[in-house]
Amino acid sequence: MTSAGKVVITSANCATAGFLIPRLREKGYHTTGLIRQPAAIGTDAIITDWMNSDAAKTALAGADYIIHLSGDANAANSRLYKEANYDTTRRVADSARNGKVRRIIYISYSNAGTHQKNLYLHYKGHAENLLLSTGKEVVIFRCPVIIDAPGRPSRIDPLFVSQKGKAVPAIGSGQQKMHPVYRGDVVNAILSALEKGHPGRYELSGPEEMTVDEFIHIVNDNPATPAGRDHARQAGQKLPVRIRHIPGWLAILLSRLVPGLSPTFVDLMLHHTDSLYSPATYGEFGLAPCSIIGLFSQPGNLNNVENQ
Repeated sequence: MTSAGKVVITSANCATAGFLIPRLREKGYHTTGLIRQPAAIGTDAIITDWMNSDAAKTALAGADYIIHLSGDANAANSRLYKEANYDTTRRVADSARNGKVRRIIYISYSNAGTHQKNLYLHYKGHAENLLLSTGKEVVIFRCPVIIDAPGRPSRIDPLFVSQKGKAVPAIGSGQQKMHPVYRGDVVNAILSALEKGHPGRYELSGPEEMTVDEFIHIVNDNPATPAGRDHARQAGQKLPVRIRHIPGWLAILLSRLVPGLSPTFVDLMLHHTDSLYSPATYGEFGLAPCSIIGLFSQPGNLNNVENQ
């Protein structure tokens, strides 16, 4: 099969890349994964320690397409926020600027901007501008909270899914608005952007608005999820998940004391969960948005969504 082109993926061991890489190979793309530590990721080629590798520079410059997935919303300090979100992008931009790259696809976050005080949003905004300054075609998808399918482990599970029947800890009042987007939709958008759509910034959010509390109930209180089945087995009926709200001031205090919880991430969950649902984004890339409510309420929906 003739190659459809060379694709280089940064952070190729992340959850999104795990879904994306097999699809790229099915379509005939030659894939190179850039990662920090050795791992089996399913790409045609792998470059480790990529931020310090001349081979990574060469691969980025010689790529037809770059899919830039690097970033960290919950880094330990300001230096690591800059390294994960800005320095990785500078590496991509510097290598691509004089290379043969046709298009760069970047996963950013809703409301990213250099004016933002939140470190994650601030450096995401700078990263967007770096890529746009390369003179290459750039497609930026601004995604809010990305949700995986029922029963599939995710880094965000502890935020929203009951662990062994315990109450789910919710940062803030639980009334923060959100438009969660299904990871399969993000993968489909990236694949489509390799072949169609105009360059630019796009809001890529899910179609349904809900509060954090409402979302927690959606993913826990129905038989489509392991947590929901556990609840149903108790006393022979489905029991609503318990939610333990952590006041904002306390969450900020804890974030300075508890390893693995940063003040920036707490601020993200308190003030930056919401996003804009844009039907025009789905239309531009020929996609149909997945209903999060439908995904979690109907177990059979998963196969239909993933086969789109």
